[in-house]
Amino acid sequence: MSTFERYGFSDTGAANLRSRLRAEHAELFQFGDRCKCIVVNVTALLPLASASRQIVVSQFFARAASHFQAGLMLTECGMAIESLTLSRSLFETCFVMLAIAENAVMPDELLSHDNAMRLKHANALLNSKDYPNVELYRETLDAFVQRVSGSKEIGFYEFARRGKALATYDGLYRHLSHHALHATVSAVDDYLAKDADGKHYVHYRPLVEKTPAAVLTICAGILLACFACEKALVSTPDTSETLSRAWAEYESLYEKHRPWS
Repeated sequence: MSTFERYGFSDTGAANLRSRLRAEHAELFQFGDRCKCIVVNVTALLPLASASRQIVVSQFFARAASHFQAGLMLTECGMAIESLTLSRSLFETCFVMLAIAENAVMPDELLSHDNAMRLKHANALLNSKDYPNVELYRETLDAFVQRVSGSKEIGFYEFARRGKALATYDGLYRHLSHHALHATVSAVDDYLAKDADGKHYVHYRPLVEKTPAAVLTICAGILLACFACEKALVSTPDTSETLSRAWAEYESLYEKHRPWS
């Protein structure tokens, strides 16, 4: 039994794995580090946001920046699938940001969307007969339901449509949903292996072959978030120029590594 199979991601082998992955995929991780510098430069601009649209976009960018750094760290540690699931959440944040940046969703719609999500939760609790502990809060929940009745949810497809990002939604986002986030056969196929006799067995291991896809996907997500900030004028000429160069580099690396082939 290998060190990983005995201790998982928690022993000194995890640190060795990180060093090995960064060495084997130096070009990609160096690009990730450059994206990190862009993120730091954009986050420095967030306190300067003044218009309401800029402030809301900045709020979402703070979330996106955190997702990006966490995803890159997970990838460094061999947790590529976990990074890809976080990338999917990052893209959802990007869809919202882009719709706001395009002035295609208004503040009252965002508030209504938020209330609609909470309303769905409240109604699920109120309508169930299996949660007796809810009775203590029924009056409060009923009052909330009455107050936000009529709120409308905006699906992420609609956010992507309004943010002019349908190609990303129908392409990479749907792919991540099926191959990383959801409990599908496709998402767990990589744990299936064959022994010397050709017999199938399940092999728990770090899916390091997905490292290029994980690095490039999390970088693509944060660069889209940066473009949303640029569109909302949370940017400078320097950040815009650096962002443009980074996207060109991303496209070049994608063509070179073809991570989903």
